[in-house]
Amino acid sequence: MKLFKPLISGFVISLLLFTIACSTNNDSNSGSSDTTEESEQVTINAAVQKHTAIDTLEKLLPEFEEKTGINVNLEVLPQEEMETKVEMALASDSDQYDVVMVDQMFVPQYARTGWIEDLSPYIEEYSNELNMDDFMQGFVDALSVEGKIYGLPVYGESTILMYNKEMFEEKGIDNPPATFEELKEVAEKLTGDGQYGIALRGQRGQGMNVYIWAGFYNAFGGQWLKDGQPDLNSEAAIEATQLYQDLITNYAPEGAATYSWDQVQLAMQQGTVGMVIDATNFATRLEDEENSNVGGKIGYALIPEGPEGSSPSSATRGFSIPTVSKHKEEAFQFIEWALSEDVQLQSALEGQRGDATRISVWESEEFKERNNYDGGKWIDVAIESMNQAKADYRPRIPEWRNMGDRLGIAISEALAGKDPKQALDEAQKEINGYFE
Repeated sequence: MKLFKPLISGFVISLLLFTIACSTNNDSNSGSSDTTEESEQVTINAAVQKHTAIDTLEKLLPEFEEKTGINVNLEVLPQEEMETKVEMALASDSDQYDVVMVDQMFVPQYARTGWIEDLSPYIEEYSNELNMDDFMQGFVDALSVEGKIYGLPVYGESTILMYNKEMFEEKGIDNPPATFEELKEVAEKLTGDGQYGIALRGQRGQGMNVYIWAGFYNAFGGQWLKDGQPDLNSEAAIEATQLYQDLITNYAPEGAATYSWDQVQLAMQQGTVGMVIDATNFATRLEDEENSNVGGKIGYALIPEGPEGSSPSSATRGFSIPTVSKHKEEAFQFIEWALSEDVQLQSALEGQRGDATRISVWESEEFKERNNYDGGKWIDVAIESMNQAKADYRPRIPEWRNMGDRLGIAISEALAGKDPKQALDEAQKEINGYFE
């Protein structure tokens, strides 16, 4: 093997020299300047999630390319595949991507390892074009570490209660539940005759069941860390898991213990589920009468309160620039354009977007008119939830991925029938090892 590598290297070098020589001869014979112009044109590669926030952006890309002369190659991937590919590229110092779409939960880890750029200098340079005050501050905070901004928000969401007003009326229920106790009571009333009271995410994972469960945990008074150590088998955690287990086991459709967000959404669209607690951006798809049976029938409310109040989620993804990118300036030009007021508004009006990150989009008359769901209640509730949400709805710490995924296993085990206390005790013991 020691002899083989130099031989291959020598062959490759010879081949490259031959190719360059031929290329030089061809260029000199052609007398054309096209090749020089092409060599100066930059192509940036961006890894993005398949999402409604990206769908319209793809269609608008030619405008940016014509305006700037910068080519953009969007690699659109499912969420989990994108996260895996992005982390592998960042960890290996690969310059494969110039822009990456990053979950707020991983920004502290990526920033502290030096994998992504502090965007503050670019933000200052492009301050006039960016209008940073127009971004919802909570989303910017969630993509920041120690006062430095490492991503700008592509989309943002919180969690709300969505309910089928027609089913509520049939059962004589006048108002959406305001407390956890009422939530269970209403779920029980709605369940029967082929209908179900509620659907929640059961699929395990830090971004799946844990994402919704966290709102229950926080509302029961849970503390993610005590004196810097995890506290995930506390009384609050046990009570949250018992309620989550009860709701899904007794009042959700069969198989709901493995539901991802899109299956929760589909169950609501089909008209057989009375309530869901999930992302604010569900609304545009629930109200799409071509693909949903419940368009015009959905009500929107703040999520119910627990003993310590309510805890709507904070979730955003931002565009970041890898530190090894060779085209950082061009990458930021793309980010500034993609997140501009005009492009965000256009993508919100032309696509099924309910997750814009600019205040001006939510306040625009066109957006309000197009998305006047439940007499405008959806917009009011979504904005209130996003304003209430805390950046550390889940703890943004470097250990989060392992911690969150192991916690997701414990919740999944409880949904499969395991005693919640036992499942959490076992998870706590293993998670402690991540903090040693």
